[in-house]
Amino acid sequence: MTFHGIAPGERPLIIPVFITHRGCTNRCAFCDQEAIAGAGALPEEVPGIVEKYRNWSAGDRPVELSFYGGSFTALPVRELGEYLQAGTELIARGLVGALRCSTRPDTINAGMAKLLTSSGFTVVELGAQTMSDRLLTEMERGHTADDTRRAVRMLKEAGLTVVLQFMSGYPDETPQDVATTCRAVAEMRPDAIRIYPFLPLAGTKIAERLQCKEARFDPVAAIERAADIFLAAQESGIPTIRIGLPKENLVETPYPDNLAQVVVAEALVRLAKKGEREFEIPAAWETSVAIAKKSGRWPQEAKVVFS
Repeated sequence: MTFHGIAPGERPLIIPVFITHRGCTNRCAFCDQEAIAGAGALPEEVPGIVEKYRNWSAGDRPVELSFYGGSFTALPVRELGEYLQAGTELIARGLVGALRCSTRPDTINAGMAKLLTSSGFTVVELGAQTMSDRLLTEMERGHTADDTRRAVRMLKEAGLTVVLQFMSGYPDETPQDVATTCRAVAEMRPDAIRIYPFLPLAGTKIAERLQCKEARFDPVAAIERAADIFLAAQESGIPTIRIGLPKENLVETPYPDNLAQVVVAEALVRLAKKGEREFEIPAAWETSVAIAKKSGRWPQEAKVVFS
């Protein structure tokens, strides 16, 4: 099996600007963006952030400015316009080559997709989380799986690259919920995905339920289900560009520091168990192969080629 990844040399320098919680139409049961990314940045702060990142590390890579942490396309019109102006001015100055953002699926329509395209956006990331409507209700997401399907279709029709963000291991998630997501990934065919195993953040509704033992969370299952989603994407030729949250602002997590490598290793072991014996794998995943070999579940006759 050939695995699909994005080689480090092919990745742009993505400069993140966090608009923490702004534009969000409701607070999801699992979410605390300030704990993950800090307080966020105002439009007038964007040029300084870009210049700081470029001074650190730009090199010859293309540079993209990304608005993360809130629901960008649900911002009030005036505020959205200020961020758009900041971005387009940076493109005009040659400091960034393109814009990208993350947002909710139910805030995308044909008009918004057209606005993003005309404003220099090339990538939109949708917080799908799951394609199980049952689980979306448990998460208090406020949108449906069909909203995600519609958003993917409209963004692609506008010529935008679509990245879907999924969560694995949400409390009381069932194998059926994960299977529903895996089937939908193959059907929707996003350009790439991200996988974020569930993290219980203090002060969120779901963390309170866990503390009161009203819900159950299993980190091992979260890793195994991340591997399910990862494999579903790989089998459809869809790359995974990240597994896990950035740790800069997180005090502790129930996962190993090499979470992404562990998830990929679990996926490799599963394929080997099914009888797969030939693997073409991105060189960046060499550590995952080593983990798989040490697991005691890796067949000696398996052949690995790094690309």
